[in-house]
Amino acid sequence: MITIKDLLAAVPATVHAAIDEDTLEYLTGVVEAADASDPTALRDAAEPFLTDAGMSDAELEAMFAKLSVTSDTGTAAAAASKGPVLLPSTSRPQPLPAPVAAAPAPARPATATTVATQKQQQQQQQGEPSKPARASRVEPPIVQAYSQQSRFHNETITTLSKDVDLKTVNVVIGESELLVDARLWLKAGQHYGMVGRNGVGKSTLLSVIGNKTLVGFPENIRTLYVQQLDVVDTSASVIDTVLAANTERQKRVDDVQMIERALQSPDALREALERYIARIGNERIFLAQKIATLRSGRRGKSARAVALKAEQSMLSEIRDALYANGKADGEVAAEVLATLYAELDSMDAHSAEARARAILSDLDIDERVQSGPVKVLSGGWRMRVALAQAMFVKPDILLLDECTNHLDLAAIAWLQDYLVALEGVTIVCVSHDRDFLNAVSQEIIRVKDKQLTYHPGNYDEYEQTEDELRRKKERQFASLERRREHVKKSIDNFMKHARSTNDSKVLGQVASRKKKLDRLAGIDKNEDGTRFKVSYWAGFHDTLRPELKLERAEKDVDFSIPQPELLRNAGPLVSLTGVTFAYGNSRLSNSSVVLDNISMSIMMGDHIALLGLNGCGKSTLVNIIKGELAPTKGGVEQQARLRIGHYTQHFVDELSDVDASGLSMLMEGNPGTKEGDARKWLGSFELSGPLATRPIYTLSGGQRARMAMALMLFANPHILLLDEVTNHLDMYAVQGLIAAINEYEGTVIIVSHDRHFVRQTADDCYSLQGGKLTLLEEGVDEYVGTIAADF
Repeated sequence: MITIKDLLAAVPATVHAAIDEDTLEYLTGVVEAADASDPTALRDAAEPFLTDAGMSDAELEAMFAKLSVTSDTGTAAAAASKGPVLLPSTSRPQPLPAPVAAAPAPARPATATTVATQKQQQQQQQGEPSKPARASRVEPPIVQAYSQQSRFHNETITTLSKDVDLKTVNVVIGESELLVDARLWLKAGQHYGMVGRNGVGKSTLLSVIGNKTLVGFPENIRTLYVQQLDVVDTSASVIDTVLAANTERQKRVDDVQMIERALQSPDALREALERYIARIGNERIFLAQKIATLRSGRRGKSARAVALKAEQSMLSEIRDALYANGKADGEVAAEVLATLYAELDSMDAHSAEARARAILSDLDIDERVQSGPVKVLSGGWRMRVALAQAMFVKPDILLLDECTNHLDLAAIAWLQDYLVALEGVTIVCVSHDRDFLNAVSQEIIRVKDKQLTYHPGNYDEYEQTEDELRRKKERQFASLERRREHVKKSIDNFMKHARSTNDSKVLGQVASRKKKLDRLAGIDKNEDGTRFKVSYWAGFHDTLRPELKLERAEKDVDFSIPQPELLRNAGPLVSLTGVTFAYGNSRLSNSSVVLDNISMSIMMGDHIALLGLNGCGKSTLVNIIKGELAPTKGGVEQQARLRIGHYTQHFVDELSDVDASGLSMLMEGNPGTKEGDARKWLGSFELSGPLATRPIYTLSGGQRARMAMALMLFANPHILLLDEVTNHLDMYAVQGLIAAINEYEGTVIIVSHDRHFVRQTADDCYSLQGGKLTLLEEGVDEYVGTIAADF
């Protein structure tokens, strides 16, 4: 066992002399409390103080090697598996040790692992079956998010302003850097649209903000994060779901219910009190760890001492305080309940349900639906529940990640009008729907090259401004090159003249021209057209002027849709004659009829869009065209050798649970395919290199969407049935898909609520309402006008 004498004997003499009495006393306590079987705990606790005393990394390694203490490799691995990742301001941190408790840990920095665990626990509490974890699945990487910190700490913990302005924001997932020294700047009440290619980290950034795991984010700013793949999907009632959005209130309500249920059983009461103690203790330990991470110098050393003491004794201190003077469990329970009741009263919790029901009523959700489960609602009504959560919590920042996915056009129109009229709340919205983003956004945040840039206006204005700026820079660059070529030629002419005449005066002119050439190496005008002044260019630089950098236009994803083979028969590919479909038995009733006497001929080259509310029968009609459903009445004819590719709106969600790689799925589904050909095919969908061989569940939503497209199109179909194909795709992928569809000579049947996508790809638009299929002469805009008047 290591003693304090052993530790001090291994410390260099100069460092030993620099250790003050407080540090010596603390180190003595650390050594006495350390577990001899776990020397890494001693190193974790002592290393920060020895570093402050002046020990170098090499000296630390030598000292701990002498004491036979394990290296940082084992420490980092052990710490990463135990607890939250807290990040200092100066360097990439190692995870701090998590508090040890007899009960589940409290809310903590949400990594990719902890989010899944929390969701699974919520499902179990709400009576939902959770999917069993598979041993073969690789653990998701840990997400680390941190920003520049003030050494005075309080400046970054709380703020009187609702603005967010964080310098040098870094977001790392596993070994991949998503943001590096970026600036997160959110002005209070502003509505932002966030754009960027799939996989650049948009959803990850929103999650670390919404889950409060971005170190340095102001604690007093309330956030609510609505995720793209989980818009309130639970078996809990609507009213309970809204009430649970206030997590601080919900924790206390859960504690009260847990203790009250256990009052009749001594064993259950003791367990309930231990769980309460664990929650309070872990919250205090986590706060101490966070403060220790943010502080530096002497204040940091003191804070780390407090954090270590909290880890070692916080739970026992709380337990001793509650059970002081030999109190029994019943007395402790009474005091705890009184404390919880007082805290709930201070939160105005007694009126919480009334406020929640009033908010739901304002959103046209009646009392019957409020008492029913959320999971039976359609996507549009679930989004209303999510917005009710936001209104109930009253967040300062509302984070919406692909909030229009699975919503019909009526629900999108309602949500759009609601967000546009919402005042006093900062909104950050990620969406692939161009029309929606144009209506909602007042400023665009672009995520590119691990940086965040800010552009005033909506998405169309952003594109126009960026295009004009790019063209202006191209003209400026061309002009600069012409002037440089002219100066170079004059220098060559002067040099020839000097060599032929031995005129030394000409050499002075050559030197002057070379200086001018150096000045022409960078910009001579600013972006606003004013003259560039070197005196305003602060700092040290290798050139006389800033280099003129040309930004290339964002390249759309180049989807490869192979042209279909010609069929022998030139007639319709699919013919529907008097098709009627009803669920249930063969006896038709008005309430069960989904499709009513529909007739249509689908020819080669048709580009058709089916529009309608969720549940009106669009997917049913698509499945009848495909041949997967037989009509209750009427007939369907398909040409022989017809191949149909079907992209369903839930395809991406299904792929999120697949362990296999896209390359293996493609080769197994198409025997005889060479690996090189398969890789080339996936590469045409921007799924080359490691993306082709990674497990599909580790890909982002947009990458899985492109993978689904690649798997579907490999069979070279004659008809493409695309059901909500733009969900999860970024703007550039949508534009690439539009171009590919317009060049495709086969038949395309589109079911989509993306107005811009339908407008750009469909030649004929049909409205499905009340089982009847109606051709819209004015296209999608006619349908939008109709539902705006009715909804």
